[in-house]
Amino acid sequence: MKAVIFSFILLFSSLGLSGCTLSSNIDTSMDMTPRLISVGDDLSTSEMVEQVKSAVVGISATVDGGYSVGSGVAIASGGYILTNHHVIEGANSVKVYLANNVDSYAKVLYSDSNLDLAILKADVNMPYLDTSPSSNLKVGEDVIAIGTPLTLQFKHTVTKGIVSALNRTLEISNLGGTTTLMQDLIQHDASINPGNSGGPLIDSAGRVVGINTLKASDAEGIAFAIPIEVATALTGKVIQNVNYTAPKLGIFAYDVELARFAEKTSAKNGLYIEDVQKDSCLYKAGIENGDVILAINDKPMNSMIELRKLLYSLNDGDVITLKVLRNEEVHILRADICC
Repeated sequence: MKAVIFSFILLFSSLGLSGCTLSSNIDTSMDMTPRLISVGDDLSTSEMVEQVKSAVVGISATVDGGYSVGSGVAIASGGYILTNHHVIEGANSVKVYLANNVDSYAKVLYSDSNLDLAILKADVNMPYLDTSPSSNLKVGEDVIAIGTPLTLQFKHTVTKGIVSALNRTLEISNLGGTTTLMQDLIQHDASINPGNSGGPLIDSAGRVVGINTLKASDAEGIAFAIPIEVATALTGKVIQNVNYTAPKLGIFAYDVELARFAEKTSAKNGLYIEDVQKDSCLYKAGIENGDVILAINDKPMNSMIELRKLLYSLNDGDVITLKVLRNEEVHILRADICC
């Protein structure tokens, strides 16, 4: 089984106006030349951190007269920054605080509450980091978290840990009483606190492997990050088209291993369909509750990462072919994609 489902609280921190004061002294020693920072794995941890931290930002978002504090990381030229949805949710304005003590406003280009990801574009260009898919990670591998725990005074705090597990699935209890299923998460034990949300999880070669999103509220050393390949696929689409809307299949699905553990299916591979929305594109194609999607367009679907990467490659009006297992029989269905 890939994971046990737990309930956790999203990281969120509010500050009054006085908590957002930073030094006005610009750090001229920090190289903020816009460029891809490519480090390699032959540097010490401290040398690697010194190079990559210029691509990491602190974030304050004005929310109902107060501030939410979080972190972010640039992953593309032009000031494109990744953070968490819950860091900027409901924000009237967003400020980013660079490593050289310069601050800039940023615009929210895209935000997804289900993924807990948001894409910002800062008013200034800045260095950005290379990325590496979580599939390259190994349990026990060293990872670094850089972020802004608690207050902006602590921006660019560095903590170190290891990858504790991969492909974790968590059921998140939201304040409104609803729940969100977050899948394929990276579990690690680098220390993070409220304000680290949206900051990068970095491997020993200085590449972003995940975006920190939450921690266990009643345990030590249990933190989780969103695999970076989900975010990079989405960011590429948004950079091409700022009005991009991700296709919606209208299903609630999860890795079949979880469904097999709950004795809902005997399938060994695929994505289990817990619920399909009426009048959605897959409902119209004939998908039913309890179906298992084995492949889309001949690409095997064994994780939600694979499904999301495929979705972000599609456009409104595309037609997909689905290989579906139902009652031990394989069916081939076709669906029109809609946004």
